[in-house]
Amino acid sequence: MQKYEDKLKNILSDVATCETYFGEFYSLNEIKVDPKKMPIIYIDFLGETPVDNYEVSLEFSLYIVHAAFSKNENIRDSKRYEIYTLLEQINEALQSKPVLDSQLIKSKGSKKILDAKSANAYITIFKKNIEFSINTNQIKGSLVE
Repeated sequence: MQKYEDKLKNILSDVATCETYFGEFYSLNEIKVDPKKMPIIYIDFLGETPVDNYEVSLEFSLYIVHAAFSKNENIRDSKRYEIYTLLEQINEALQSKPVLDSQLIKSKGSKKILDAKSANAYITIFKKNIEFSINTNQIKGSLVE
């Protein structure tokens, strides 16, 4: 699974900083935002689902994060619009593309999961789920009669 996550990071790193998700948004009070990394996309592997004996579907969540470090409403508005543009760029980067030898990526849509003020920033986070299928080559050799 690691090679698929790494390739997904590579694809999305053309859009924004991209890292693995390690529970950074578990608690609003614990969120630490690095202004140098904004905007950022976190990738979280959710799991696998067998399609049949030869194929498995991998599902990932993308956490798209942007922050405004100013109380100025105009600056906060511009950062909000930047995240909309970022969502469009992610859609374009993933549209009709495979990850390595996978089937094409299927987007399950996006949803705002956080729009709040933390200690040092106004943070907006969208969650976007995607999935794609890979060949598992589970059956090796030939049939015995």
